Amino acid sequence: MTLRRWITAGVVMVGATVALMLFGLEPLFALSGGVLAGAVVLLAVLRGAEAVIEDGPRHEQSPATRGSEISRLAWAFNPRTGVAGEIVSRRVRALLRRRLARRGLDVDDPAQAARIDGLLGVGLWQRLSSRQVQNADIRSALDAADRLVTASEAPHEPTTQPPTRKQERA
Repeated sequence: MTLRRWITAGVVMVGATVALMLFGLEPLFALSGGVLAGAVVLLAVLRGAEAVIEDGPRHEQSPATRGSEISRLAWAFNPRTGVAGEIVSRRVRALLRRRLARRGLDVDDPAQAARIDGLLGVGLWQRLSSRQVQNADIRSALDAADRLVTASEAPHEPTTQPPTRKQERA
């Protein structure tokens, strides 16, 4: 709160007290009326002021939330026409692009198109890059992405379990 706001509230308080005394109120009642007028002015000034926090993280939230990412992906499928939305096809293309890059393949290189077709399926990358991607193509692409995971990339479970407390004591 700035000094200017306090001074404004103080001036209003003194002015209201003097005005009420001129109207014939006793000094104690006039003072209480002045304090009340000063408080109203102070609260009115504070109501329009924004709270400024200088430190700490800033989390800007948009006024219109669009739901969770999973719900947006689910609504991107149109069951009537069998077309997947752009958000789904973009994510699947990015997934395939990463998995193919791990194998040393670039989807933008026309010389590697035959090898990519061999791994994904004939013409699947072109269908995923088209304007309207069918749900069946998304399923085929996700199956191909699963096939592209090599044994070293797959999450593996430990072959032996750590010893329990009883085994450590023995």
